Amino acid sequence: MVEKILASINAFVEQKNNTAEDTVEVAQEKHRRLIGRDGETRKGIESKFNVTLDVPRKDSGGTAVKITGLRANVDKAKEHVVGLVADIEGETVLIPVRVHHQVADSGRLLRRLRNDVRVKVDHGGHQPPPRPRPEPRSRPNGTNMPLITDEPDSSDNFSWQIIHNEAPAEGQENIPWVLTGDAENVAKARAMVESALRSAQQPSSTGYLILPDPKTYRLVVGPNGSHINAMRKKTGCQIHVPNDKTKSEAIEITGSRDGVEQAKDLILDAVKNGQSNGSRA
Repeated sequence: MVEKILASINAFVEQKNNTAEDTVEVAQEKHRRLIGRDGETRKGIESKFNVTLDVPRKDSGGTAVKITGLRANVDKAKEHVVGLVADIEGETVLIPVRVHHQVADSGRLLRRLRNDVRVKVDHGGHQPPPRPRPEPRSRPNGTNMPLITDEPDSSDNFSWQIIHNEAPAEGQENIPWVLTGDAENVAKARAMVESALRSAQQPSSTGYLILPDPKTYRLVVGPNGSHINAMRKKTGCQIHVPNDKTKSEAIEITGSRDGVEQAKDLILDAVKNGQSNGSRA
């Protein structure tokens, strides 16, 4: 028992002897980066590095953030804190308004930048342009369109409109894409945006496909987006499927002329196959 007590005392003394304290000067306006909502960021730092992080109270006016723990842990935590409060790098890419939605790829590029590259995108207070919409189209006699499987060979089973776009002209209105984050990540994000912009500025076609029954849009998307992602990969087209609660909004397909036509055929096949499998079930 005595030996255990002595060992415990010695371990405590050794820990005290090895305990270090260091400070990082952090401007008051950056303290929230270390604290986080409900103190979550601070708790995370303390747990990860096994240290105590003392951030001065806002009303104290202090700027010295104190880090206490074992020397090795303090050094690692200090490096992490310095990175958190470093000034965030930012770059601006000007995107022609006409191709804004095509570059954004129905929001998919923005999500990739945020989730995969850890870069935030905003538009510097500018309002993004509305998504272009085709004129609503219906059957000439005004009746409801039949299901695609009712008359497989009839062109009245769906509404299809295709527009061939020329390359955007120079000197048109732009919208800023402001990229903020770690300098290395911002560079990656800029390269991704500029690549998407180059593709969007090439001559392309946009097809608008309205299906007879909006409930069949789920057959186009497939489980976890499997069908539509396969179509995008195969055709090289951007495909935007609206919410299935819409009644006349079109599926929008943008890409090369041949790719757009191929995507339309793949979508119609997916719906026919899905309806056929559903009826057998």
